[in-house]
Amino acid sequence: MSRTDDLTDPEVIDRPYEYFGRLRETEPVYWNETWGGWIVTRYKDVRRCLQDDEHLSVEVEADRLRNSSLEIPRTKQMFPKWIIYLDPPDHTKLRRIIGEAFNPEMVANQRAEVEEVTQSLIDDMREQSPGEVELIEEFAHPLPVHVICKIMGLPLADGENLGDWSKNIGLTLFHYYDAENRHQRTEESIREFTDYLREVVKRREANPKDDLITYLLEAEADGETLTEDEVVATAVLLLFAGHETTTKLIANGTLELLRHPEQMEMLREDPSLAPKAVEEILRYQGTSKSLTRGVVKDFELRGKQIEAGERILLSQAAANRDPRKFDDPETFDITRGSMDHLGFGHGTHHCLGAPLARLETRVAFPALVKAFPDMELTTDEIEWTRSPLVRGPEELHIDI
Repeated sequence: MSRTDDLTDPEVIDRPYEYFGRLRETEPVYWNETWGGWIVTRYKDVRRCLQDDEHLSVEVEADRLRNSSLEIPRTKQMFPKWIIYLDPPDHTKLRRIIGEAFNPEMVANQRAEVEEVTQSLIDDMREQSPGEVELIEEFAHPLPVHVICKIMGLPLADGENLGDWSKNIGLTLFHYYDAENRHQRTEESIREFTDYLREVVKRREANPKDDLITYLLEAEADGETLTEDEVVATAVLLLFAGHETTTKLIANGTLELLRHPEQMEMLREDPSLAPKAVEEILRYQGTSKSLTRGVVKDFELRGKQIEAGERILLSQAAANRDPRKFDDPETFDITRGSMDHLGFGHGTHHCLGAPLARLETRVAFPALVKAFPDMELTTDEIEWTRSPLVRGPEELHIDI
């Protein structure tokens, strides 16, 4: 086994841009025997595959878990109901419903709430100043948790449980290979999460409110409504995705701004750069490193024959730094403003929560750098999330 072909190897986890970048330049469509599938790394090819619903499938990836020998019945029942594991036409119906809930008007209506929560969290951190804070615990995590709880109509007091359940679900969804008892922890959290949400759904059925769970119960697409199981499964996914990935994005972005003080100063002096800064963070150090697909129909890519039954890993990390697409791609430049990156995916499964994540980070970054102009990292040593699919620091200690 080649050490560098192990996607869980610390060298690959800590420095993914080196490993996947090397493949992009030498073998852009590469069979990784250790992982047991193809790795695609060039922007043009990754983008093409992300929009290819004829040859590639997400349902196959869910089937891989469902047909495994793992004794995790709740997980096997839940994951295949998620929109991220549905191909058209099932995906299309659910996307119409969820997409309407995250329309531009709904997202824009959350701005005042996001600004208020952001300022409140900053004020709490100021009480510790001067001193060290762990930014994920104090800011990057509670901000999106507060926002998604409000949208879903859930008590903020439940946020700690929701966060713990979501983190444990991520252990299996994002393949945290070295996490102890990860499948069992996912199973237990899905059980508790679904039991909790079923009670919420029952209350909304009896007493509807102006929140997302009520909307999911009442929404229709082509005359069809969601079943209770679909509402619960969708609510679990939205709560999980609504804060877990945004937490990492806030942490990643803050880290890069701290590593590039001239860029941080530009944002501090001109907060209107925030939208461009967010897009550059998504390109340069996004949360999602890779996406997987199952092959359902033979096709050819760069002279390689890709066969039905095989797997493909699409490297957003490599594609977003492809010099064929981006000028000077290894430079972090918040004035770049390119929205052609693949940080939120592309095609049928482009991230539904992208507008909300953009809003939260466009508010968070300028507020943070303005409030703490002298903040700096307390260490250059970063422990990265032990996942081949997502990227973010486990902790981010800063001196404010």
